[in-house]
Amino acid sequence: MITKRVIALGVVLMAMLLLVMPVAAIGGNEAWIQVRCNVEGASVYFDGDYKGQIAGGELNVPVYTTGTPYHTAKAVMDGYYTSSTSIGSYPAAGETRTVYITLNPTPTPAPATTGTLSVTSSPSGAKVYVDGSYYGRTSQVISGLSTGDHRVEVTLDGYETWKSSSRVRAGQVTDVYASLTHKPTLGSIYVSSDPSGANIYLDGVYKGTTPRTLSGIAEGRHYVDVELAGYQEWSGPVTVVSNQQAYVSASLGPNPQPTVGTIAVYSDPIGAYIYLDGAYQGRTSPEGFVIIGVSPGAHTVNLKLDGYKDAATSVNVNSGQQSSVRSTLQTPGTNTGSVEITSDPAGAEIYLNNAYKGVTPVTLNDLAPGSYTVALKLNGYVDWTTTATVNTGTTTPISAQLAAVPPTTQKSPGMVVPALGALAVLGYLAARREH
Repeated sequence: MITKRVIALGVVLMAMLLLVMPVAAIGGNEAWIQVRCNVEGASVYFDGDYKGQIAGGELNVPVYTTGTPYHTAKAVMDGYYTSSTSIGSYPAAGETRTVYITLNPTPTPAPATTGTLSVTSSPSGAKVYVDGSYYGRTSQVISGLSTGDHRVEVTLDGYETWKSSSRVRAGQVTDVYASLTHKPTLGSIYVSSDPSGANIYLDGVYKGTTPRTLSGIAEGRHYVDVELAGYQEWSGPVTVVSNQQAYVSASLGPNPQPTVGTIAVYSDPIGAYIYLDGAYQGRTSPEGFVIIGVSPGAHTVNLKLDGYKDAATSVNVNSGQQSSVRSTLQTPGTNTGSVEITSDPAGAEIYLNNAYKGVTPVTLNDLAPGSYTVALKLNGYVDWTTTATVNTGTTTPISAQLAAVPPTTQKSPGMVVPALGALAVLGYLAARREH
């Protein structure tokens, strides 16, 4: 029993002794590793353990000579390549070892100078053109395009060409969506008239004179008007079928008592806006433009076009006849004059320096100053010629009194025989008297 008590007492005393005896720390004997780096704020790691950031060009990291040693120091900073170095042998307790880490900046990427277009269409499979160059069929991604606006065209058989301007931004993708529209089915109309030379209007739009083929007409029902001064107007519907030609043949009946006339208007360049006595009528085309239903008398035709001087022309209209106006529009600063040509009777063809200019009465505007030869021709009348001088800013009047061609007189053979007979009778009677 005594032995067991002694042993138990010894155990207790040992335990008490262990409690009061100092225990050596695992990392005892502190030293320091000083990390010097060229980049402020860089993060420092020892063998992957974060130790802090560089401040004032350095970071002091405490280590313990009796602890597990670190082997590698690493510095990390955005915009720089990561760099590491070996710590080497630890310093003795209370000492400092310095290691150096140099960070080098990563290259700054050059700013993007090109961008990308992503082109899709409905329906897909359409051809894509950028600035006139073919890039394949939709859907299509086109990269390496310079920044700025580019012309995009998307084409597909049976559909209208889709066009747009799309802006390319550096380093970005611009989406382009083309919704294609079916092409209208087109046909044509051949319009003739008796007499020919009549004015054609399709759905109210002037299309020239008969005979003429009107092409590119949308399939469906249309209305054609055929009009000629001095004749009754012809009007009727026509149905256009795709890829086929419809025919209109208008037989114009004379108007015994016409009460209105027409004015044919031509301009160079075409596309001028036409005003009759201030009222808008339409625009000139390559075929000209005819104003119908104009009351007899004097009228003013004005032509207007951006970038050109307005041209005003005085024109006389006679019932059942067509007058004409031909104007060459001038740019600002051009010095021109005009001539006003009338004839009795009216309707004579006008030739200015041998160039046809319409029929009388008419005013020819925008003529360069100088002398011109004016010739008038009308069936049944003697040709008439004169020389006119055009001055800047003025209108030169020319009035022609046309002389009818004199009838040709010839002796009729039938009159010769009776005369000879009469002479013979007189001779016979004279002979008898002598006997």
